[in-house]
Amino acid sequence: MTIRRNLCGQIVHDLGRQILGGEIQPGQAIPNESVLCERMGVSRTVIREAVKSLAAKGLVRSRAKLGTMVLPSDSWNFLDPDVLEWQAQTDVDGSLLRHLTQFRHGLEPAAAAFAAQCASDDELQAIRDAFQAMEGAVESVEAFLAADLRFHTSILHATGNPFFSPVANVIRAALKSSIRVTNRQSAENRKSIPLHQAVMKAIWDRDSVAADDAMRTLLSDARARIQKAGGGKRRR
Repeated sequence: MTIRRNLCGQIVHDLGRQILGGEIQPGQAIPNESVLCERMGVSRTVIREAVKSLAAKGLVRSRAKLGTMVLPSDSWNFLDPDVLEWQAQTDVDGSLLRHLTQFRHGLEPAAAAFAAQCASDDELQAIRDAFQAMEGAVESVEAFLAADLRFHTSILHATGNPFFSPVANVIRAALKSSIRVTNRQSAENRKSIPLHQAVMKAIWDRDSVAADDAMRTLLSDARARIQKAGGGKRRR
């Protein structure tokens, strides 16, 4: 899908990709305003707004006499949806998918356990609705991806803990990256249905231990299929 951006958004996107892709390294300056204005055909005001956006994502900082410098990667907001998207677009060795999978293993089993304890009736129904949407979308990679995302984010929202909700951006990026590796055929979608059903059932049964276990099983299966398909390789 092609995303239409305004001028400022396009500059943010272009510079963000260059930073995440390593074309502009931490400690280096991005091109100055006059260069960017000429290259992009925009005003200084547009460039300044774009730099502010990159700074808000932790990617750059303006320094007197030095220009706008790229910050070390430990300052970057990796939960920001744009930063995640730029990582995915520049991930040449599968490290992003591997890191996202590790992150999910550390977080989602606990979220499932909390959901089993805390979910309201409406939140339980949202989880079931998402699962049923998955069942009805096994023939379509895109529709299945959307329903799968609904399933996992519904569990995050059902924890009763607002700090889980922003992690939906990470889940979205992980699913987009992994499902195109592991679920290219509808048969692969069908294989994951019983695993998701086990998670849903444990949450509905208010069994936090079973919910934790079921989510670990689901994520372990996804990780095994990613490895089998050749995704998430370590750098050599």
